[in-house]
Amino acid sequence: MATTHSSEAKVSHAAPNYVAVFAALALLTAIEVGMTYIPMPRVLLILMLLAFAAGKAALVALYFMHLKFDSRLLTAVFVLPILLGGVLVYFLL
Repeated sequence: MATTHSSEAKVSHAAPNYVAVFAALALLTAIEVGMTYIPMPRVLLILMLLAFAAGKAALVALYFMHLKFDSRLLTAVFVLPILLGGVLVYFLL
């Protein structure tokens, strides 16, 4: 007798709009390039560029690596080592 459990059921999702994600990544890159021409303190520029890079990395991970549609466990397996690396770099500085 074949029974389907709710945990085994496949959950379907709509395909992400890859063109919109690409446009967002291109826009963020253009903003980053434009920011380098604005006179501002070097530390502030580096922090802002790092924030934009983190946002772009999150977009790539969420949509192109499909983490947005995976289980929370797989997302945690991906995110926790990144956070641990950040903490270790912070303590080394």
